[in-house]
Amino acid sequence: LLFQAWSSFALAIPSWHDAAMFSRNKQKRPIYLDWAAATSLLPEAKAAMEPWLTDNFANPSAIHAEGQVARGAVEAARGRIAAALQVRPEFVTFTGSGTEANNLAILGTIEARRQSGVAYSDMEVISTAIEHPSVSKTLAYAASLGVVVKIVPVKESGVINVEALRTLVTNKTVLLSTHYVNSEIGTIQPTRVIKKVLKEAAPEAVLHIDAAQAPLWLSCQFDTVAADILTLDVGKCCGPKGVGLLVRSKGIQLKPVFFGGGQEAGLRPGTENVAGVVGAAEAFAWAQSGWRERAENVAVVRNQAIAHLLQEIPQALLNGAMLESDDRVANNINISIPGLDTEFATVVLDSKGFAVSTKSACSGAGGGESAVVKATTQDPARAASTLRITLGPDTTVEQLKQLTTVLKHHVAKLLP
Repeated sequence: LLFQAWSSFALAIPSWHDAAMFSRNKQKRPIYLDWAAATSLLPEAKAAMEPWLTDNFANPSAIHAEGQVARGAVEAARGRIAAALQVRPEFVTFTGSGTEANNLAILGTIEARRQSGVAYSDMEVISTAIEHPSVSKTLAYAASLGVVVKIVPVKESGVINVEALRTLVTNKTVLLSTHYVNSEIGTIQPTRVIKKVLKEAAPEAVLHIDAAQAPLWLSCQFDTVAADILTLDVGKCCGPKGVGLLVRSKGIQLKPVFFGGGQEAGLRPGTENVAGVVGAAEAFAWAQSGWRERAENVAVVRNQAIAHLLQEIPQALLNGAMLESDDRVANNINISIPGLDTEFATVVLDSKGFAVSTKSACSGAGGGESAVVKATTQDPARAASTLRITLGPDTTVEQLKQLTTVLKHHVAKLLP
């Protein structure tokens, strides 16, 4: 009875975090510094989407006039995205997320090879230990089927060790899957060099590049990235959540990984999200049209913020590429403070009006070390104490200095 009474009493009291959230929400809007996890919706994308949510709601696979109007909107969006990527529209496939696009790229390639007569056990796939979970967990599933998965080492900056890669590629290699920009430490991979090494030893192998983190800050034109298959998540570049893109070269064979209708040329069954793809086209075209100036401006803010943070908090260690390196994407700051519970630190920062993270949101909450930082530094203490601060186009140096002040005070209390 005492336990039941205490339980009822405890449930009636908001947690201290709920109270902090309530207090914060009554104050000014928080400073959002988790742009690698999610971005705001571009107003123009929202406006473009609205008619397709209310007035023009027909199924784009229907043959009546309303359905064909919806089909026209989907194909216009596909054409607009294709133009930004400089590919033909028929090589752009809409999916429900970047995760789904990565699954289709990897498993679709493997299944195409299997159906051509190659056994799983005769296939080799190469990747790294610092991939997004939508790649690493898909590769783990492929390994359970008998596919040989090889892990190429990376340097401390996170850049693939190209010389080590040369030793791993064989005539059994069917796929190399890696990222354009790392979702945690912001490393930019030399994708053109990687492709050259891959094709020298395995001309038929497919290069898959996960470019979800790139569109706001780098050119994603297909020839620039040099991918055979490129995957994107429009929710990372001010488009609506729930829209992914898979873009492939002519001649690349893929098989669907789940089944239903014949939408998206038979590769991705399910009714297209008309409003979503219309908004995706608006956002992606905007992101790519201004990436260079945006990246240059934000990189200046980032560099000043990193220098200030490392000066004010000497215990902090910068993860990924060095300050001002061309190997770090413009908006990424990733640090470790060994000995600090950074999960708790994110809650404290949140209560003070700063939204940051410890690692990729898709890696899950609830603590645990960063697999990315562990693989790059070989330091468990460093991997267990990471903070990821990712800037938006309008983030200011002053906002980041305010964050540093709050974090410095927190660190001083816990790590005297």
